Amino acid sequence: MTNVHPFPAGGKSAKPSRKKSRRPKNSNSVYGPALLLQGIDDQPIDVLDTIIQAGSLYLAQAGQEPTADELASPCAQFLRTIHGMNALTEPANVLIYEAQRYPELTDQEKVNWLVQRAKSTHKVLRKLDVMLPTDAFILASDSFGPDFMAEYATNAAMLMVSYFAEDLLVYYDENFIQTKKDRRKVMMIDFRDAYREVIQDCQIHIGAHGFLMKELASAQRALNKMMKEL
Repeated sequence: MTNVHPFPAGGKSAKPSRKKSRRPKNSNSVYGPALLLQGIDDQPIDVLDTIIQAGSLYLAQAGQEPTADELASPCAQFLRTIHGMNALTEPANVLIYEAQRYPELTDQEKVNWLVQRAKSTHKVLRKLDVMLPTDAFILASDSFGPDFMAEYATNAAMLMVSYFAEDLLVYYDENFIQTKKDRRKVMMIDFRDAYREVIQDCQIHIGAHGFLMKELASAQRALNKMMKEL
């Protein structure tokens, strides 16, 4: 949807993130050496960079114009956000696997919290996916209702996925940055702040959506009451 507010730039009120837009291709050369953790398939993974790269799947870059396919698909941004969540699942699994390998070094309550956050986020996204009308239905409808539903679902999905990304960064900060295992503190802070900006932006729009739905529900009740009296 063209009226969904992307991040870090674009939309009616989203603010560009100068730190993110200036990020070089090889961030490790600026922020410091990468910390590689063992993945489930025994392949080394830079968890911090993977969490950051997941954001690029659904958070638009500064000045980026929507493509023809995006203009023709009101649900495109929602689907990209789902891809972002799928990408975040990999580093989440790596962190959980790392905690299972070294239980004596990890607060298991926080690991369980991370598992529950992943489950609850996936649950909300599935609910939004079921609610979301198809592109064909939205484009063929003469009503603004389906378009509004797509906008709401997209902003809600972006909010939930960005919250989960921030959760991962907070967990990573406590277990790897603060313990000096990974010294890319500036990198972590830069992109944690970037995710927090999109969270703030989406919260504003979800709040506006909630107000509209409340007013619509009130008007609908009044209309139904009047119709019964006719």
